[in-house]
Amino acid sequence: MVTCKQVSKGSAYKYYGRQVVVGDGRRPRGKGLEEAREEAGVPPGVWVGWALPAVGLVAGARVIEGQMRNLFGEGLHPDADRIVAGRLAAGDSPEVAARAARLGYRVQKWSGADLVFRPPGSVQVLWALGSPPVRRLIEDLQTRVTGEVLATAETELLWVRVGADSTVQRARAGVIAARFRHYENRDGQPLLHDHVVLSVKVRRQDDRWGTLHTCPFLEYAVAPSELYNQRLLEEICRALDLATVPRSPTAGQRPVMELAGIPEQLIDWAATRNTATMQRLAELVDQYQERTRRPLTTKIRQRMMARASHETRPPKKKTSQPLPALRERWRDGAIALVGEEVVDNLLRLARLTAAAIRTTVRTVVDVAAAALEITAIVSVHHGGRFRHRHLLAEARRYLTRTLHGHPAPPHTDTAITAAAIRDHCIPGDPPNPDKPTPLAHRTFTPAWAPNRPAVRPHPPPSGSTTAPAPKPHAVPSLLAPKRNRGRLYGSKSTPRRRHHSNRCLPPRARHPAGEVSEPLRGPQAATNATSVRSDEL
Repeated sequence: MVTCKQVSKGSAYKYYGRQVVVGDGRRPRGKGLEEAREEAGVPPGVWVGWALPAVGLVAGARVIEGQMRNLFGEGLHPDADRIVAGRLAAGDSPEVAARAARLGYRVQKWSGADLVFRPPGSVQVLWALGSPPVRRLIEDLQTRVTGEVLATAETELLWVRVGADSTVQRARAGVIAARFRHYENRDGQPLLHDHVVLSVKVRRQDDRWGTLHTCPFLEYAVAPSELYNQRLLEEICRALDLATVPRSPTAGQRPVMELAGIPEQLIDWAATRNTATMQRLAELVDQYQERTRRPLTTKIRQRMMARASHETRPPKKKTSQPLPALRERWRDGAIALVGEEVVDNLLRLARLTAAAIRTTVRTVVDVAAAALEITAIVSVHHGGRFRHRHLLAEARRYLTRTLHGHPAPPHTDTAITAAAIRDHCIPGDPPNPDKPTPLAHRTFTPAWAPNRPAVRPHPPPSGSTTAPAPKPHAVPSLLAPKRNRGRLYGSKSTPRRRHHSNRCLPPRARHPAGEVSEPLRGPQAATNATSVRSDEL
């Protein structure tokens, strides 16, 4: 999975410069970056991204501490010190030299985003307990798939605001990012993951530097996460002759795909953080339902999940161990749990299970059936209103779930998403002729929804001779807030009256069939207003 969070200016450099660059440990004060990294036994951070040539960096080069401070700490050019020194030596003023080291406008609050790429739990177990060739293969595939997903984000998810009216435009492809690889979680259990810290500085269409519009980028985080899960499992299954199966680690939640044949005891053994988080989440859910007596919604559960993860997070260790020492300790713990024979034959057990699964897998994808299924699932999980990113993420989940690790044909996920929008969705908001909405920002509803929410039409284009449709009268409703009832039933000059047991409503003519005529408005409603008991309504 891929998680994404914003990185604030200033504190970003301090946190990543002291802890992330040395394997989530703590770098002692006064110790150099390279010395602390070698003691922790983690590989050095490297630069990645298509925009590196624009700032004079090379992909794969080591990340230097001063470059991190300039880019993520202050939002400047990575080599800002060299640029300022050269301008001052050329006779420029300090203001001109400082302006030459900027990348566009100054960073106000957020200087970057941290993307964490973490393989599924079964892959973690196979990587930690497998042979050295298997470990190196999984690490190479992790690097390759991470680069593929990052390249997809660079071409599809970069937007900037331009002009005085902050018009959203697509930025040029390419980001400046630093990748750091870690091997363990805070409990010391196996957790292969990569931190990809990317700068918010991107190039606009006019080749000038702008600031990344982070809202669409963060909203689309689920779709790249599903692409990462799909591609990593496909590559591992292809290279090692394995298959995937669904697993439900949490009751009532959607299943996740894992490598078949890996014992669940080992997956739970490696996922110590997840166990503690789920226990705390169950406590928070019980407290919420006892306090509010309301059902738990998806958004509230996500907030509780974040809170539970934060509250159960142990403090970071002062130092990290090298990978050989970690693997030896992990092997001893796994043998104590399931036995030495299971640990030594882990890959063989997974291959035997995969051979039985592959005989029942249908490798041909029915795009029409997949489009209908993902539309139905998304409409249920998102309350009947969803966007393109929800369908795209669900299409990738569908491919991972149905193909069981078999590689999907290229662009199958986008074909399923396009078929779902074309055949089973209708626009949730009417098109605006003056300002076309990009596909990524459009809202959709299922075509079979019987009670679609009403939408307000956009005003006619400027210069149009078509008269706007008359506004419907406000419908009286006792469900409206008390402070708004006066404006619903009369003019703005209608006095507001407060009653404890009665409500001040305009007179209404009742018909034998129980129909209610249109309420009186204006001065007549104000002068003839009477009190009506609530039981008469």
